[in-house]
Amino acid sequence: MGRVSYSSIETYWSCPYHYKLRYIDKLKTKPDTSPSCALYEGSAIHEAIEKRSIVEGMNTYRSNYKEINDEHYFEMYKLEKAMKKGIDQVPEGEYEYKLVNDTFIGFIDMLVKVEDGVYDLYDFKYSQNVDGYKKSGQVHIYAYYYEYLTKNKIRNIYYVFIPKCPIKYDENEDINILKQKVDEFYNKNDVRFEQIEFDRQHISYFFARQKMLEKETAFEKRYSFKCNWCEYQNYCKTNGADKSELEIEDDVKEVDLWN
Repeated sequence: MGRVSYSSIETYWSCPYHYKLRYIDKLKTKPDTSPSCALYEGSAIHEAIEKRSIVEGMNTYRSNYKEINDEHYFEMYKLEKAMKKGIDQVPEGEYEYKLVNDTFIGFIDMLVKVEDGVYDLYDFKYSQNVDGYKKSGQVHIYAYYYEYLTKNKIRNIYYVFIPKCPIKYDENEDINILKQKVDEFYNKNDVRFEQIEFDRQHISYFFARQKMLEKETAFEKRYSFKCNWCEYQNYCKTNGADKSELEIEDDVKEVDLWN
């Protein structure tokens, strides 16, 4: 089966069919072109904090789009405020620490050294879903594997919530008024550090699900509210007939150089 990650196991647990499409069939979906794409914004925030540079963060965000419009510029205005909060308030450390062995791969957002052999673990989130992430097993798995692979110790685990402004772009509203609302939000909201107590039960759940995956053969669909955010919604509903979400590579034509 090769290496698994926390996200791949969670995908399997949420929907075996979703796992099959993404990790076995390796079906690629079309890039998200929305200005507020969570993946692009999150990557930009990470880059800004790691490089201690708003410019680097903005370059990361813009690199995902061929064209930039007013809605993108408004998102960039919000991102700049969020990046500044992160740079000013998040401590520096060792970023993107890679956890890897024959069966697992993952990346810790940041480690901060406490003393020789002892570290604090930080995971960055650009989200308002604080309660949802606090229930996640991800940081517990990362702490477990870090100690297992390095023989070092994790003292404390933190989720770092970079404030995400909920104000949406509205072409019918004065842009200066919108920006004023954004300014007011960031004047009132700082980076939120949520300490998480290590829970070994998450480790048991993870390995149990991994064993189930190893024995899986059916990969059946499992319907839930998460279907609303699945990148394969139409493909799934039509049993593969609707491929509009997929990124179809052009057929490679062979050229006879001798004619």
